[in-house]
Amino acid sequence: MRLAWARHQQAAGRAIWSTPEILTWDAWLTRQWRAAVLRGATPAQQLLTPSQERMLWESALQDAEEGEMLGVHAPGLVRAASRATQSLLVLSRGAVSEEEHLLVRALQRVRQQCGKHGLLSLRLAPAESLQFLRDTPPPLVAGEQRLTALQQALQQQCWGAASLLLAEPLEQPATPVLRGFASLAHELAGCAQWCLARLRADSRARLLVLSACAEPSLAIQGELLWRYIDSTGDAPHDLRQRLLAVEGGVPLHQLGLCGDALLALDCLQPELDTTKLFALLRSPYFQFGSQQELWTLQGSIEKWALARWQAGDLRQALASIADSNPAAARLLAWLELLRAQAPRNPRSASDWARCCSDALSAAGFPGPALDSREQQGFGRWNQLLDEFAALDAVSPPLGATAAVDRLRQLAMASRHQAASGDAAITLSSALADPVCNYDGIWVLGLAESRWPAPPRPDAYVPLREQREHHWPEADVAERRSQALWALSRWQQRTRELVLSYPQTDGDIQHRPTALPGYPAAAWQHSEYAGTPVALGNSMPARDQQFPALVDAGLVRPLTGGERRLGMQRDCPFRAQAQWRLGAHPPDPLSDGITALQRGNLLHVLLQGLWDELQDQAHLLQLTPQAERALVAKHWSLVVDSGAISAARWWPAGLRERERERTLDVITSILRVERARASFAVQDRELKLQWPDHGARLNLRIDRVDRMLDGSQVLIDYKSGAVGSVKLQDGELEPLQLALYVAALAARGRPVTTAALFGLKPGNQRLAGVSAGSTAPTGFKPIADWDALVAQWREQLLQLLADHLSGSGQLARSPDACRHCHLPALCRRAAIEEMEDEEGADE
Repeated sequence: MRLAWARHQQAAGRAIWSTPEILTWDAWLTRQWRAAVLRGATPAQQLLTPSQERMLWESALQDAEEGEMLGVHAPGLVRAASRATQSLLVLSRGAVSEEEHLLVRALQRVRQQCGKHGLLSLRLAPAESLQFLRDTPPPLVAGEQRLTALQQALQQQCWGAASLLLAEPLEQPATPVLRGFASLAHELAGCAQWCLARLRADSRARLLVLSACAEPSLAIQGELLWRYIDSTGDAPHDLRQRLLAVEGGVPLHQLGLCGDALLALDCLQPELDTTKLFALLRSPYFQFGSQQELWTLQGSIEKWALARWQAGDLRQALASIADSNPAAARLLAWLELLRAQAPRNPRSASDWARCCSDALSAAGFPGPALDSREQQGFGRWNQLLDEFAALDAVSPPLGATAAVDRLRQLAMASRHQAASGDAAITLSSALADPVCNYDGIWVLGLAESRWPAPPRPDAYVPLREQREHHWPEADVAERRSQALWALSRWQQRTRELVLSYPQTDGDIQHRPTALPGYPAAAWQHSEYAGTPVALGNSMPARDQQFPALVDAGLVRPLTGGERRLGMQRDCPFRAQAQWRLGAHPPDPLSDGITALQRGNLLHVLLQGLWDELQDQAHLLQLTPQAERALVAKHWSLVVDSGAISAARWWPAGLRERERERTLDVITSILRVERARASFAVQDRELKLQWPDHGARLNLRIDRVDRMLDGSQVLIDYKSGAVGSVKLQDGELEPLQLALYVAALAARGRPVTTAALFGLKPGNQRLAGVSAGSTAPTGFKPIADWDALVAQWREQLLQLLADHLSGSGQLARSPDACRHCHLPALCRRAAIEEMEDEEGADE
């Protein structure tokens, strides 16, 4: 606005001029009140900041409505009370609904508290309390359709006949150009072309782009608009700052530096969320260790698999690995310092602000080097701490959890926009009077469902009063009047006005907004000559090959075992990305016990159990009570030995529930074992490699049993449900059974039966394949066992060769994609869409 004023003065031939102050009504009123206090024209009181005022309303609601959670209504009540004061409404006169009576009662209590404690809210001050304005020159109000009732009363009482609304120069209004596009993406692309054409014609041009689209957010629309402006992606960062500015900023808690500071302060609370802890470790604003040390620490925490940590348990866990991981030692030292510095009893907000600042500094916040925008964000964070400290005027002492929650609440209610220079293009969502003149204005998203906006009356103020005082949200007529006034302002502020709308938004069909004098046929369909969605130009080849690492004969033993080959069979692309390039999925976290932990627990417990029992005969000798005691003993041995690393930090209730569940599951498993033919457990957790030369897979077989006739049975535990068995048909399903059978045969230990033992509660059973024309219940017979084993071996060797050669084709079965963590990299869906389009063209 100051730049527009300067350009106006230069156009008038002036070399020196006075620039007026540009303030919002609230900011101007606050400045005049402070000046009046200094000259003694009005009593000095504690002026409430917006955050103090909101907390005062919350306290009033909690004190008055004990037992009801009405504090969430405070922001809406503050807005309603402020607007009602501006409109000089007598709320008690027309209140009917429960919400309207709530506002009346809350406003009365807030004013009582202000009078009792010497507090002042200018937003709630009536005209008679603002008589100190008599000694000030009248302001000029710009960008408003009409004055509020309060402004009109002040005009009459303080400034007589002086006009407050800024007089606008009478100019020929611009005739809008009406354009329709296929989608918002095409609309933004067309707008970018228009902007570039205007800037090429005149590098000093200043353009305004307004958007009526609420989704996606304005920040995302700004990113898309810039992507179309900089189609090559090579423009330097400073050029973007000169070309495009997005108004409105972001909520303070979404700002990277402030968001990470709040994550760190969550460590003051008694319970910590693991995902937030990971985000804190990845933050560039804290100095807990090198990147490698931090990744190692995160890997250790992931293995414990706890979704939440009690603060004391986390410190114990970090202490257990502090000697081997410097990042764990630094994080532990900081957590101990935080515990020592944080007040244990409720303290004032100013004490907490000081504690938070000291704690963040001890962790190296905000980092060694910040750019200009980050420095501004850091300054805004310090301002937030000052606002928080100022709550002492209206807030009782706070505990640690309440203090962090209140600080986060203030951050969510505040916005920040970094200062920038004059930009050629301004993107804004304010569909009102721009106040300044522009060389061109483009308004996006003017579908009839979006503009004029639908009415949204204030629930706390009588509707009749809202309509009488022309609140824009009150009804359809007011919304339409507001929209037409905004349109007239756009026409006055530029010589070139473009209005556009998207014809589709996903499956939704849009029609253009209805403008007086412009029929729907006046909206011309426009095409964007280019790629409407700039998601990259290259698509992965369907039969993409990854380069082989080394000759197969020199490859060291491969980790992953049967999972590696299974993934190569289901989706070669994922197998190459995960096992060759290290794109592993994150380990699962759980509020209880993850499926992986539970499976490991059952495996280790069954191993120890059969180490003691040795065979079915000893199992059959046990009474139910002795069996239960034996299982309970091995449960305690497994959990207390640290075999399940996170077990030492399980809460007592969780530990007992898991103990009872495991005992019941093992009892059901042993019931199946008792019903089998007589056997002895020959091998448990048998480790071997396959094949014998070149690249070898590290394998571990859960169990091999020896039957009375000397035959051997391979058993692989499966924590989940047992799937279908298709080995008898030559298919590698389940693959691990075929792999283990081939590996044992290569060691001269052929088996004649291979089975999965399902451990899922309620579905414990054996299922697999067996040599011979007949097989026990649950097993599929294979007449020519040796021939089929040889066939499995050849298929497995081919899978291994494909994996080592770098074969990375995309999965052909959608089932392999259902739980994949790499969809953004393989882009299978994009290829399928291309194939569908090609099929449609044919």
